[in-house]
Amino acid sequence: MPESGSRPVIVFGGTFDPVHQGHIQTVTAVCDALDAAEVIWLPVGDPPHRPTPQAPPHHRLAMLEIALSGDSRFVLDTREWTRVGPSYSVLSLEELRAERPNETLCLALGLDAAISLPTWHRWEDILSLAAIVVMQRPGWQVPDPLPAWWQQRRMDASSEHRAPNVGSIQQVPVPAMDVSSATIRSAIQAGHSIDEQVSLDIARYIREHHLYE
Repeated sequence: MPESGSRPVIVFGGTFDPVHQGHIQTVTAVCDALDAAEVIWLPVGDPPHRPTPQAPPHHRLAMLEIALSGDSRFVLDTREWTRVGPSYSVLSLEELRAERPNETLCLALGLDAAISLPTWHRWEDILSLAAIVVMQRPGWQVPDPLPAWWQQRRMDASSEHRAPNVGSIQQVPVPAMDVSSATIRSAIQAGHSIDEQVSLDIARYIREHHLYE
């Protein structure tokens, strides 16, 4: 089991197609709130619940390397790109737990993903491997009443600044960000600037490689 009181490790997955300022600012807020030791960025290889990413893996990897270079706590993990078959989160968490037996893994999810957790492959096993951190944007409300599986595991407000335990569910406020990968792709196709939505280096990379056109 993880060592009591050890700084948690955030696991943050996604297609990152492309990675943008909302990803960076949101996960930074979670990392700061939990005093996390690291954030493992886990780009999806074959997403079972989403369309196939538009940009090839090598371009998404290059953009992630650019985006993550500014924070020493950020670690890029490409295991799902080399694994054959659907990118089920539980498989990556099992591997990470085996590699990091003394650390508390915290799977960071948006509210929509957290609500749909019971539809995930082996979802109850996920809760035996990691804590769930729900990234709650201003104005977004959790279901009322909460589902029983969530209510039973929810960390109360008095635990807000305490390291999560495996199997717990904790809500962490994050800044409002009116940006998504889909809107960035649409903006590029429409010929609009994306310089406020991604870093200038990533905007330059997208232009140089004619991505999402």
